[in-house]
Amino acid sequence: MTFRLGLIAGLALISMAACSSEPPKTGLAAVADAMGATNLNSIVYSASGSNFGFGQAYLPGEKWPRFEQRSYDVSINYQTPGMKLDAVRSQGEHPPHGGAAQPVAADQRTVQVVSGKFAWSEGGSQATPNPDAATDRALAMWATPHGVIKAAMANNGTLAGNMITVSVDGREIKATLNAQNLVEKVSYQRSNDVVGDYPVEIDYSDYADYGGVKFPRHIVQTEDGFPTLDVMVRSVQPNAAVAIEAPMNVQQASSPPELPPVTSDKLADGVWYMHADGVHSWAVEFRDFVVAVEGIGRDARSLAVNDAIRKLIPNKPIRYVVNTHAHYDHAGGLRTYVAQGITIVTDERNKPFYEQVWARPHTIAPDTLAKNPKAPVFDTIATDKKVITDGRQTLEIYRKKNAGHNGADLIVFLPRDGIVFWGDGYNPPPGDSPMDPARTPEYGIDLYRNFLDYKLNVKTIAPAHGVGAKPYDNFKKAIGVMAP
Repeated sequence: MTFRLGLIAGLALISMAACSSEPPKTGLAAVADAMGATNLNSIVYSASGSNFGFGQAYLPGEKWPRFEQRSYDVSINYQTPGMKLDAVRSQGEHPPHGGAAQPVAADQRTVQVVSGKFAWSEGGSQATPNPDAATDRALAMWATPHGVIKAAMANNGTLAGNMITVSVDGREIKATLNAQNLVEKVSYQRSNDVVGDYPVEIDYSDYADYGGVKFPRHIVQTEDGFPTLDVMVRSVQPNAAVAIEAPMNVQQASSPPELPPVTSDKLADGVWYMHADGVHSWAVEFRDFVVAVEGIGRDARSLAVNDAIRKLIPNKPIRYVVNTHAHYDHAGGLRTYVAQGITIVTDERNKPFYEQVWARPHTIAPDTLAKNPKAPVFDTIATDKKVITDGRQTLEIYRKKNAGHNGADLIVFLPRDGIVFWGDGYNPPPGDSPMDPARTPEYGIDLYRNFLDYKLNVKTIAPAHGVGAKPYDNFKKAIGVMAP
């Protein structure tokens, strides 16, 4: 009996020695084990905290406006691969300050999805294809703590010291590891029509163990140096069932045209309301030239709109484009005008910002100006009013005063016809009611006070957003100064 027990003990020691002789994992495999990523196929997590309106600062160079991030629910399938973000936000600035659809009237929910090469949004009667968002949403998925490890292992990523580097769809992602081989920072580059290439950095901290999977409880994301997300994680479900498949209408959606279609309405003699990409701008004819009002959107929209203007008003050059303010949606198409030698009319406080950011690289998504560099020409506004006139047509530009939306904002007015344009403040909604259910009226009231202060005889509103031109009474009803 003693011999038999001794033999068993000896065999056990030999077996243990054999196991211990297996070399420990190194490199990315060791990181994957430390993170719990080796056998992780999917993950679901929920968080809440704050998000911030990228490109929507009160003044250029200031931080983005804050919103309450009531929920931030992420579902990822790393095998498909696919990711779904279901987020609900509410007003965070009190009083409202800055853009990003402020002041919101109620909780706003967005559902953004990517699966393979398809991207779409949910929330309506059917999914809305977002083909231009597929690359950035996929990058966001691979920039998650476990996503960057999996991307590196599948795409010949490298580990040098505590830094992982991997290229996904031609875009480089870097991840920094802490002493426990946990991902503490991920960074990569995105592109924006105004500022060009800009950095995204995501800090992951306060890790906890969820069934062998390490996941951060605090996530902070900055874009171009300012926070865009700051959330605390409430729950994590490793290897939860996550099925993300592109709806048939998304899969069958045709590729969008290189230039968007443009339509126009004649607002008055020599005045056209230009519609493209769901937003609006103006073309105003003078004796020898044309003034475009608002280079809104993106390079492709400005190219298409300017072509349409030249067909509507042949043999007259577009001499000026009026820029109401520097929020990125309203300034995204301005670089096209610079490339075409058109003078930018804007508040003088916007000029230094534009000069700085337009000099930055635009390598990820080169636009017309990146391909044909040219110095911008400005005609800045330093007083409360500027007039462009040829004796027949007159266009007045006013500085918006004491307004919460933007501190360097302009109002454009045609006194002969009583038509007014603005960038944001009140967006005429569809349907018969003038009330905008998405927003409370503070910014509309700011506009109204400016109309009164400048003694503008407004008859028609034709702003950048909303369904189109409406009678001035609609606006007054919407903000509560006239009975509905």
